[in-house]
Amino acid sequence: MFVRDCWKPDSEKDVFELIEQNPWGLLVSNGTLDSGVQGGPLATNLQFVLSRQRRYLTSHIARANAHSAALLHNPSSQLVIFEGPSSYVTSSWYPGRDMPPTVYYASVHCYGSITFHSQEQLRSALEELTSISESHYPDSWKTSEIPEKDITRRLPAILGFEFQIERLEAKFKLGQDEPKRDALAVADRLLASDNPRDRALGSMTRRYNENRP
Repeated sequence: MFVRDCWKPDSEKDVFELIEQNPWGLLVSNGTLDSGVQGGPLATNLQFVLSRQRRYLTSHIARANAHSAALLHNPSSQLVIFEGPSSYVTSSWYPGRDMPPTVYYASVHCYGSITFHSQEQLRSALEELTSISESHYPDSWKTSEIPEKDITRRLPAILGFEFQIERLEAKFKLGQDEPKRDALAVADRLLASDNPRDRALGSMTRRYNENRP
């Protein structure tokens, strides 16, 4: 990923917060003919749970997915991509209307390798994922509301795994290479939007620009 120095996040904490706020990621792997999977890139959208302290991601994939065979054959050299908020920035938002349009966005690329769950670890990971996902709802659902057999009969069809983060690349392209007044004008426009992702991007844009020269 092409990242100018000015687009680098202030801290790893900011990177981890983006992952936690945008857990729907894209797992990308190489398929190989000797694994029984057509050569070339394989990509699957998955939900991930981040462990900051141990620097790993937890997720699962259907065993019926051909991507699973590729992972089992070669669990190393994997990539997970997370996309934060993004927005087209029209030139009309700049005070002088003298800058070309662009896109403000935040993205994180995680490089690493995979280890696979036992059935017990998979069950625990699914409980954690459900708990985190349901925490946003006032009348949250629990797995205990359905018979245990309705959960356990599904586990053999799921491949659970941990993704150990070995390298992080992050790009917060928020106008840091533009005149400060222009970036802050864009932040104001985004913060005034009815779209919550625009407002989140506006907040990031203001934070990454308000204290620079």
